[in-house]
Amino acid sequence: MRVTRPTLNLTEHLERVLADMCARLPEFAHVAPRRMLACVAHSRRGTIGGTYAKIVPMRFQDGTPFKLINGSRYALPQIPTEHGDVLYLIYIYLPRFFDQPFERRLLTLIHELYHIAPNFDGTIRRVSNQRAHGASRAQFNANLEPMVQCYLAANPPEELMAPLRADLAQLTRQVALVGRSLPMPKSVRLP
Repeated sequence: MRVTRPTLNLTEHLERVLADMCARLPEFAHVAPRRMLACVAHSRRGTIGGTYAKIVPMRFQDGTPFKLINGSRYALPQIPTEHGDVLYLIYIYLPRFFDQPFERRLLTLIHELYHIAPNFDGTIRRVSNQRAHGASRAQFNANLEPMVQCYLAANPPEELMAPLRADLAQLTRQVALVGRSLPMPKSVRLP
């Protein structure tokens, strides 16, 4: 008799974790989690460092869905939901995301949430000199590390944390992983 493993929708699970972070950390009170989507993307193993996750804003710098370039209008694709258009996509790169220790995985998620503009308008927060990380990505992460400890001190539910504590090989032995995979959005010229 064949035993089937339960299924874990990783992107839906990550969306629940992100929503829980927004509910427990006052720094993210401005974020409306229902207007974000988590997606998975493939990364190569065997490289040190690299991108673990990426946030993609769905609006242009001024918060509008359109941009004029040399007299032509360009737009980003819109993803409508019952709560309004999606304003942010957060891509998690597998397996690289799971190659990190547990607390670093949480830091990665917090890092991406922190990029969300304070007015939640589909744009990115600028730290200094109009740069997303300021002078140093390492310093940017060091400034966010206390949020990881605050989040853990707020006692997030273990059923949310358990998949993030497992390594990817262990997780795939326990469950069949599924998730949302969307192509990276690109602006298109409008007629």
